[in-house]
Amino acid sequence: MRLMRFRTWIAPFTSSLIVIIAVSAHAQNPSGRPEEPSKTKKPAAKTKPKPIPEPPSVTLTVMTDPADCEVYINGERRGSTGVDGKIQFSKLPVAQYSIEARKQGYTSLLRGFNAGSEPPTLLFKLIARLDDVVAEFNALVDAGKLTPPDTPNALDIVRKVSVTHAERSEVTRMRSHLAERLIDKATPLIDRTISEWRTIRREDLAAARDFTAHAIELNAEDKHLKSRAAYFGALLAFRDWLASKPAAESTAPPEPTLTDAQLIERARGGLAMATELDDAWAAAQYQYGTVLLASGNTAAAEAAFVRAAALEPRWPAVHNGLGAAYYAGYKLKEAVAEYQSALGLDSKSAVAYAGLGLARAARGDTSAGIKDVQRAMELDPTSALPYFNLGVIYSLSKKEKEAARAVEPLKKAIQMNPQNLEFRNSVADRIIADVQKKKKK
Repeated sequence: MRLMRFRTWIAPFTSSLIVIIAVSAHAQNPSGRPEEPSKTKKPAAKTKPKPIPEPPSVTLTVMTDPADCEVYINGERRGSTGVDGKIQFSKLPVAQYSIEARKQGYTSLLRGFNAGSEPPTLLFKLIARLDDVVAEFNALVDAGKLTPPDTPNALDIVRKVSVTHAERSEVTRMRSHLAERLIDKATPLIDRTISEWRTIRREDLAAARDFTAHAIELNAEDKHLKSRAAYFGALLAFRDWLASKPAAESTAPPEPTLTDAQLIERARGGLAMATELDDAWAAAQYQYGTVLLASGNTAAAEAAFVRAAALEPRWPAVHNGLGAAYYAGYKLKEAVAEYQSALGLDSKSAVAYAGLGLARAARGDTSAGIKDVQRAMELDPTSALPYFNLGVIYSLSKKEKEAARAVEPLKKAIQMNPQNLEFRNSVADRIIADVQKKKKK
């Protein structure tokens, strides 16, 4: 009985012991030593994938002159430059590209670009296409539409294109060509100022002056052009001085109101400049002498005519001018010789006969002088000069009745000289007044 109880009590204890022993045995390592308690292990961290490196790239800056140009990369339009002429393309992969800039009215510009090895800034300077401008210019020149008031005109086109493209060869050629055409328009009038003074209208002189002034605008360093512009400007002033004011029938733009003294000084100064700029120009020397003689500077006029005669000895006009200067300087023998030289070159020169008659009469051969003047009347019935000279011859007579005969031809001379182009009518009026004053005495 006791044995049974003992067994009953010991059985659970034995089982527990067996479990402890078993566990202890399990905790030992193969060497028989118990293992240290294991530490708590953290879960392994997740490995982030390494980022894939971006391919190398550049930021390309494109600058254009002019601004507002379309930019193409490998033939594809990628944008336009702004008002500052600039555009940027970021993250442009390293590679070989073709970059092109385009703008209407300009020649497109294409160039290669090796991104990564070249500086990433490209400058495009586009050249304007002037073909249409040149064609319009040529058409206007061919049509004779050179300057205002024609609209459009070649000069306005050249002015406009010169502001933006002054250095272009096309513009240089346009300026040179137009300057030549303008001076060609004025040049034919030069000969007429020597031989056909009475037939030249005031607007003809004004137009020639403006043509040459515009030519200088296109070629400011050309002394030849400057001398021609000075010449025509001076003759315009001289013509106004002869008339004491611009002719009423003139359609040329009105000039500022100038006194007689200012007009004759402008004429003198302009011709002085013309002769300085081109001292081998006989026409300028001749007209310089004419203006000096008209203003009363006889000695200087004589010198100018002498230079003109040396340059153009076969011009009758320069001998007539020198004859007039000699007469005004009381060198009557020399005056006769010069008028005869003029007749040797042109036997039908009414001016030469009228001057010769005046000089002969002053030397005392009044009869021969009157015949010469009458011959001048026959050769040119439209000229007032022979009648003026005849009036002068009569007025110099010491005989009262003879002097009184001066009034009629002088009045006729005034009537035939309405524009004062052969002489100033005020001079004829003064001679008439002197004659009539003598008659009253």
